[in-house]
Amino acid sequence: MPLAAESAWGSDEPTVAGITANACTGKPKKHIVKKCYRGPVMVPLRCGNDRWGYKHLVKSGRWSGSFDKKISQTVWSGTLTSNRPGERIYERKFAGCPPRTLFKVITNPGAYSADRRIKPQGVITAYKPSSLAASC
Repeated sequence: MPLAAESAWGSDEPTVAGITANACTGKPKKHIVKKCYRGPVMVPLRCGNDRWGYKHLVKSGRWSGSFDKKISQTVWSGTLTSNRPGERIYERKFAGCPPRTLFKVITNPGAYSADRRIKPQGVITAYKPSSLAASC
């Protein structure tokens, strides 16, 4: 369930899925740009830095309206493939032939190691894995 950033309301700034193009300008890394949900659990996408969060996704050239939607969908209904301290991975999988992972979201449900006050850290990164050809 995506939540539009409040800063986009009434703004003339360009937006991608309700998030202003410069959603983190002047904001601290703990600022929540978007909230994704898995049932009652909120998984934040924070500003972060060039190694995690929104700034990381923008810097790597991955951010778009479609990418935003894939993150939300994967967190909401993807397969939980790792659930250990400091790492929770959600994947959207294709069960056909050959089976493959379509999209992956890596999150940290715990505190950010460099600043324990940022909890949960939330989305670290998200990406579409490379397709590997396999025979069935």
